[in-house]
Amino acid sequence: MSKNIKEDKKNQYEKGENMFKKISLVTFIASLFMLLSLSVSASEYKNEVGVGLVYGKTSRDSLNVSAASGLNIYNAKTGDVLYTSAPGEEVYILMGSTGFASIDKFDASGIPEISAQPLEGGIVKCDGKEYRGYIYAKRISNGELLIINYVGTDDYVSSVLGREMSYSWPNEALKAQAVCARNFVLCRGSAHKNYGFDVCATTHCQVYGGVASEHENTRRAVEETKGILATYNGQIVSLYFFATSGGQTEDVENVWGSPYPYLKSVEDPYENPEKASKYRWTVTMSRSDIEKRLKSYGMDVGTLQSITVDSTTDSGRVTKMTFHGTSGSKSAKLEKCRTVLGLWSQKFTVSPDKTSVIVTTAGAAGEPLYACTGDGIKAVAGYVTQGQDGGTGYVNISASGAENYIIEGGGYGHGVGMSQWGARGMAENGFTYDQILKHYFTDIELG
Repeated sequence: MSKNIKEDKKNQYEKGENMFKKISLVTFIASLFMLLSLSVSASEYKNEVGVGLVYGKTSRDSLNVSAASGLNIYNAKTGDVLYTSAPGEEVYILMGSTGFASIDKFDASGIPEISAQPLEGGIVKCDGKEYRGYIYAKRISNGELLIINYVGTDDYVSSVLGREMSYSWPNEALKAQAVCARNFVLCRGSAHKNYGFDVCATTHCQVYGGVASEHENTRRAVEETKGILATYNGQIVSLYFFATSGGQTEDVENVWGSPYPYLKSVEDPYENPEKASKYRWTVTMSRSDIEKRLKSYGMDVGTLQSITVDSTTDSGRVTKMTFHGTSGSKSAKLEKCRTVLGLWSQKFTVSPDKTSVIVTTAGAAGEPLYACTGDGIKAVAGYVTQGQDGGTGYVNISASGAENYIIEGGGYGHGVGMSQWGARGMAENGFTYDQILKHYFTDIELG
């Protein structure tokens, strides 16, 4: 039986009936994880997820669909069949000014919404990638092409598992991740409400790869947690996750600004420092690179002279830092402390490189030499530098800051909720998925 897009379903998306209070984030998209904290009641469980594949900047003017079993192309508003393909036949569909058409196959030039649904409940291929469920395409009013994959919730979660956590990891860790992914998608009601789908397929929501990222291990983890959801005070809550904490997770208010009682900082002793991604890391950033990043965030301070860390949490994450320059000072707070510098986590220290100096004027012999050190600008005696004319002379270095800054940190990701490497370590030490989840999420219930 064909499954068509219903008007009441679309109206639900357009009105955002599942939208709840969100945490306002100051974060970098290419980042990993620009998230919203939501909750829904158990009665609002969805058995189907709409995943945005093409929209906005990724829009184009065509799509190519096929299915090994053959497929039907429908008018998504009326349910009328526009075309039935042969098994394996590719159907190349062009978007026009008012609708769609496929040369020598069907003309839907006045139909702005179509769906491609495999026969016999098979797998549909769209632009070279295989998906379960079916494909919905719409020409929206601004001329963009919107493509959505409607897929069963458990099939979606199985695919997400294969991209968000390695299928080779312990089963109990995969099961914990499955519950996180299921809760997340059920609560992700407002992020893409303008386009009418639940989640996108990128790190902005959860990474989704269709059939290609499924594995027997991910399907097993989903099956063994089928119907299991995490709740707090009777509400289904969004369970956030990240790669590595570096030893301790973080209170959500220290990252995104709003407190949630189940998202509290906990000790994270089971991450393996030798294996966990970016458990400890060091980067050196040039002054010019920092200045460029500051400008891109609207925080131009002129020539950077110094950086101060003004406040940190008990876990060592920076919650306020200030950049001082010749044009003034600008401060970053909460997660912006890491995103403005493009760092792996909010847990870091920063210091001027003691070996980097800024030479501004060549002084006469006998003038003192000044160097930028970790303790500030200090006079150093007895240094001679080669002059441009081949001669030698003492150099006077002004107090204009270091050329490079050394940043030492720990962890990978926002640090809120479940550490994936910590979940792996706990599973390897005999903990079950429910014990893992209840360690990372305070006072939740599972059922």
